[in-house]
Amino acid sequence: MAELDLLTTTGADGRDLLAAAEADWSRPIPHCPDWDAAELVAHMGGILAWMAQIVTTGERVSRRDRETAPADRGELAGWYSAHLDRTLEILTSTDPETQTWTFSSRGDDRVGWWRRRLAVELAIHRWDAQHAAVPAGPPPRPLDGDIAAAGIEEFLIEFLPGLLAADTIDGLTGTLHLHATDGESEWWVDLDTRGDSVAVPGHAKADTALRGTRSDLLLWLTNREPSDPLEVLGRADVAAQWAQLRR
Repeated sequence: MAELDLLTTTGADGRDLLAAAEADWSRPIPHCPDWDAAELVAHMGGILAWMAQIVTTGERVSRRDRETAPADRGELAGWYSAHLDRTLEILTSTDPETQTWTFSSRGDDRVGWWRRRLAVELAIHRWDAQHAAVPAGPPPRPLDGDIAAAGIEEFLIEFLPGLLAADTIDGLTGTLHLHATDGESEWWVDLDTRGDSVAVPGHAKADTALRGTRSDLLLWLTNREPSDPLEVLGRADVAAQWAQLRR
């Protein structure tokens, strides 16, 4: 997916997140257990403002210094929408190769990194908000396949090495093969490796193989509930132990 098309999808996800949350600001968000719908929107609006400040200045901004959402829930939707529109405009109008600060573990200090990060973050949290509305509302829409593929790559390359290095991880060993059934996304993961080479793209024999759509694979990686159970081949315990990882 071209990056500007990615941002169009990102905007739709951002608006749908708000629509699901507005239906009941007090609704708990099961996959964000400390938040209700209003707190999810407040979090995401603060992240949007934080990203915009980083991209426009090119400098690091502490998350602790990000803008706080209005306490009045009557003002929350307008505040969030304004930040969504402004951040998307900034990311759309800025060359993705422009250098800026990021928290990339791989040293990718480009505006394009933030485009991907926002697309994945909003897609997942839009799913969270819609999932929280079930059974009152329809099932959550799957993540866009191309954004999910970008999210799988981001998770495995940027975040998984750090998660596996935590002292609290126990019993998560062996190799894992992820195979998307709806597009080109295939990864081999060595859970016993520590460092940047945990995951490599491509097909290889593994102790456990997981097959599903790109959306469902990313939801599973981030400890959410895919709309359809993944096909698990080989060692089922590897998949069962995955829940230790939180992102």
